[in-house]
Amino acid sequence: MKVFVSSTGRFFFNLSANVGVNSPNKKDDVELVQFAYFAMSKVPGTSPALRPVFAAVKPGAAYTGAANDPLTQAIIAHQRDRGGTQDGHISVINNPSVQYSAADGPHVFMLVRLVNNIFDFMPDDYPRLDKHPSCPAELKRAVRAILLPNPG
Repeated sequence: MKVFVSSTGRFFFNLSANVGVNSPNKKDDVELVQFAYFAMSKVPGTSPALRPVFAAVKPGAAYTGAANDPLTQAIIAHQRDRGGTQDGHISVINNPSVQYSAADGPHVFMLVRLVNNIFDFMPDDYPRLDKHPSCPAELKRAVRAILLPNPG
């Protein structure tokens, strides 16, 4: 997992590799995306049709990229709902300043929208995802390594 600060000053989590179908699916990256869909299942504004699909994603569950996995199904349903590319994976944000500037457009990286929903889900604690009781172990470790590199 990586991070960046957008041109507007918002701190964003980024992936170190794509997550989803035919992707590396590194554990901390997967857990970030799982946690984001967990958050999206709870925030206002999520489509009622998508809410149960997102709620089926369990942060920390094992993930292989299989078509029948709840995370794959959430990614595909989300892509179908928003239009644009429907490739079954969440991409690494390669150019944060350009991609964030179009955050309301249909072709913005999905991860921007996912992280924005995490922010909406826990505005008092963001970016400290590790403080949420549903934050899975590897994501918690990665967040602490980024935000608290010298905890001693």
